Amino acid sequence: MKRLIFWVSVASGIGAAYLMYKRGESFGNIAKQAVSNPVGSLAHELKEAL
Repeated sequence: MKRLIFWVSVASGIGAAYLMYKRGESFGNIAKQAVSNPVGSLAHELKEAL
């Protein structure tokens, strides 16, 4: 179960970072948000994309 949570967090962080990169965010901001709250960042980016 711990591995699943870890990999979901990693995938969420990567997905959020990619969406932020496409939107033109700075790399420092991407790293800060994707590392501190990967799932929340992904949810926010998906909401912005729609």
